[in-house]
Amino acid sequence: MQGERVRILLVEDDPNYVWVMQNLLGDRWDGPFELIHVELLSAALELCAQERFDVILLDLALPDSRGMETFFAMHAGAGDIPIVVLTGLADETKAIKAVQAGAQDYLVKGQVDDNLLVRSIRYAIERSRRRRAEEALRDTTEEFRAAQEIQQRLFPTAAPQLAGFDIAGALYPAAATAGDYYDYIPMPDGCLAVVVGDVSSHGMGPALLMSETRACLRTLAQTHSDVGEILTRANRVLAFDTHDFHFVTLAMARIDPRERTLVYASAGQRGYLLHTGGNVTVLDSTSLPLGVHPDTIVPTAPPIDLHADEIVVFFTDGVVEAESPGRVRFGVGRALNVIHSERAKPAAKIVEALYNEILGFTRHEPHADDVTIVLVKVL
Repeated sequence: MQGERVRILLVEDDPNYVWVMQNLLGDRWDGPFELIHVELLSAALELCAQERFDVILLDLALPDSRGMETFFAMHAGAGDIPIVVLTGLADETKAIKAVQAGAQDYLVKGQVDDNLLVRSIRYAIERSRRRRAEEALRDTTEEFRAAQEIQQRLFPTAAPQLAGFDIAGALYPAAATAGDYYDYIPMPDGCLAVVVGDVSSHGMGPALLMSETRACLRTLAQTHSDVGEILTRANRVLAFDTHDFHFVTLAMARIDPRERTLVYASAGQRGYLLHTGGNVTVLDSTSLPLGVHPDTIVPTAPPIDLHADEIVVFFTDGVVEAESPGRVRFGVGRALNVIHSERAKPAAKIVEALYNEILGFTRHEPHADDVTIVLVKVL
């Protein structure tokens, strides 16, 4: 509180005691303060409705109110302003009851010196600030817990069953809510759309944008089969909602189980096709990220024939940018090497092995970014 101007409201009808309080504060208070004095409870309530105070010094015996009713009325009208009760010796029992009902402290008139007065006021202000901070933290924690539960319901609960393919995905959030996104979207023609996305930044805002992106893609996929057109239309919606604060890097791949082909469109999100001999084809971005510009067109890449034992994988920046204690990045090459070495295993085991490798590389330090991996293995 040092350096801050503290505003103190003194509700007291005895002019002699007002003079005492002014002198005690003037002698001991080591920073700027302002003492505002009123004699009536009604005047104090009116003032609290108009102005902000840091603490209230309240006499329980006033011309327009007496006893505990004075405290209850002031407590109700003061909001979260801490109250220190002033009382005579005969009313000390009432003062204790006021503390039990919510007052921060009480002072007995005639026994107050400058040290006691200043200490009581400072403690009252600090306890009130701490309580407000704890309440804000509790409310925030509860909000994030609720948001986390809602968001978890949006992610796939199980891998889809698609003839001729083994598919697995996982998302490991860096915070309570994730900006990453992955999904499996059944399409009306029997194909399956696999989606991996990453909203810039972290926290509640990106999580909400991720939810909007998911809803948009799922809706469009029911009426459009071209993944480039789906992303182009989604971009028009998102560009008007992001307002330059966030954007979405996202890839959408459409797998045709009958033709064993893959077509994809990518707004700033790379993927990789691992061939059986160890060679890799990069599934590069075909446009700017979503949400950057409303007129962005997201082209669809040419169809790709898929062959037995090939692997298609998409992963977000949380994989590539994971750092060791020596600030070395995990990198794309290390990720692909892990996948290649584990390629004989089921898709879910490969995803698990890659994540475990990341954990070992970072020495199990907390993630700086969400980690999302989706892997499609051709049977």
